[in-house]
Amino acid sequence: MAYRQIVNRVLIRLREDVLSSNWTGAVIDASSDQVDAYQKLISELVNEAKQLVEDSWNWSTLRSIQTAATSAGTDEYTLSNLNNRSRILQVIDDTNDATLQHMSDELYYRYKYIGTTQQGVPSVYRLTDSNKIAFWPVPDGSYNIRVHAVQPQADLSNATDTLTVSENVVVLGAYMLALNERGEDGGTASTIAVARFQDALSDAITQDQNRTVNETTWYAS
Repeated sequence: MAYRQIVNRVLIRLREDVLSSNWTGAVIDASSDQVDAYQKLISELVNEAKQLVEDSWNWSTLRSIQTAATSAGTDEYTLSNLNNRSRILQVIDDTNDATLQHMSDELYYRYKYIGTTQQGVPSVYRLTDSNKIAFWPVPDGSYNIRVHAVQPQADLSNATDTLTVSENVVVLGAYMLALNERGEDGGTASTIAVARFQDALSDAITQDQNRTVNETTWYAS
């Protein structure tokens, strides 16, 4: 389902006018039709709901694997597809068949800037920027490092963009946010919408969790 269709599903639930088929994703579409302020708000709430869903679970559809080949004396490497919303699941040294442990900021900077630099086989890692990973000890040679991460999708911006996570849950989430924005029915309608969104999210998480092995089950709260 494309971005325009998702926005329209929310607008229909709200009993509002839907976007025309000419809408491109911009405030002014390709046919020069003006998108009204409320339609623009709903298009933004769809992306907000998308982020809520993405941040609720390590979805299998968002998982990616990146690699870094180390070189002696260099501790920091760029992982091009990561951003500030990415989550690292596991870091593996394939050369030595070992799993690296996560290291706190405090410990990383203590090692890096206090005392003598230590080189050896990396045993811990730290994200030092949205798309950079550092290892300690500083690699003393070439090691093949594999990084398993969750990579949230960029915001939908074009009318034809499609979702990577559950469309139905995002629609319910955007509807919930829209009702909350309106403040209708003394909060009754939005309370029901919250419950429906949470139920749908929990169901989607359970279904995705059942596709993987040895995962912790998370539920909406």
